[in-house]
Amino acid sequence: MKIIVINPILFTPEKGVIPCVQTIKETMIYDLCMAYHRAGHEVTLIAAADYAPEKKVAYEIEVVFLKSICHRVFQPSVFPFMPGVWNYLHKRRNDVDMVLTSEIFSTPSLMAALIMPRKTVIWQELGAHNRKMKTLPSRFWYNFVARFLMRRVWVIPRSYVARRFICRYMPRVAEPIGHGIVVGQENGPTVKKNQLLTVGRLFWEKNVISVIRKFDAFLSKYPQYGDYVLYVAGDGVLRDEYARQIADMGREKQIVLLGKLPHEELFRYYRESKASLFDSLRELNMLALMESVALSTPVVTNRVPFDSEVVEKEQLGIARDNWNEDDVAQVIEENDRLVANCKKYAQSITVDAVAQRIIASFEQASKARN
Repeated sequence: MKIIVINPILFTPEKGVIPCVQTIKETMIYDLCMAYHRAGHEVTLIAAADYAPEKKVAYEIEVVFLKSICHRVFQPSVFPFMPGVWNYLHKRRNDVDMVLTSEIFSTPSLMAALIMPRKTVIWQELGAHNRKMKTLPSRFWYNFVARFLMRRVWVIPRSYVARRFICRYMPRVAEPIGHGIVVGQENGPTVKKNQLLTVGRLFWEKNVISVIRKFDAFLSKYPQYGDYVLYVAGDGVLRDEYARQIADMGREKQIVLLGKLPHEELFRYYRESKASLFDSLRELNMLALMESVALSTPVVTNRVPFDSEVVEKEQLGIARDNWNEDDVAQVIEENDRLVANCKKYAQSITVDAVAQRIIASFEQASKARN
């Protein structure tokens, strides 16, 4: 197949500031494109030029950076407008087999829907209206633009939350297919260590301090687990404050701030941990949560991440709001069963499996229309 993947925003900007990078090869969407490439498909990735590396990089696939305009209205970090997408798609409308775009509320998705509606798949992550300008632009888009101009496309939500949301506006919606995970060749250790892990940037929305406090309560209530260590992977502006609070608890040896780790080292901590703990205040699909599952490590999470529904449905750990030290003890006591569940489910969320599932969903929908 000839596939065009359109993903204007390659990184999550902090406060609207797009980071400077050396390459885009570490992005999730590039991993997906490489999965299509490995499967023998001809794939092109289109992104906003605002996210291009400063120096030219050689890629295994075709990567096209298109200029975004009118930055005051169409902010590159939120809602980029790349008029070049129209000409690019229009010239190739007869040669391309599938166009995969991100989000209904997106100008490239609209262009693809107008030029190639039967070949367009929209991979939807949002499960609520964009909060910009009190959600008014988003509500207008979904109720009028999407309903009347985009209704012929095939929409694949990335979670059950996104599916419930998008079914209110679009008639052709698939079963959810979440993000694909790249974890290397090894999948899970034979022996877990007496350790737990939390992963996230040390900013308020990740709420890592809540995990730290709950682990402290866990050690106090369950002295039989006194040799357990909580590793905190990630860095950010709150690191010094968290280090001070850990010292006040007297837990410096049992709560260890690792900082930001290379992928290979982070994956080793996942594999060796009995569970990963999350208590985020704001999330969509949470990559760290599914990385943990993919590496056969159960999770304890609140219901904020969209993937928490899958955790509960597939019994990949514990998913409930206001979880506490008792839940940590439970995931340790039931670790063998939960690890087995994660290992089984992990086969369906590798990036190669997800790439194939998207194509299979699109082909099934296309056959149903004929």
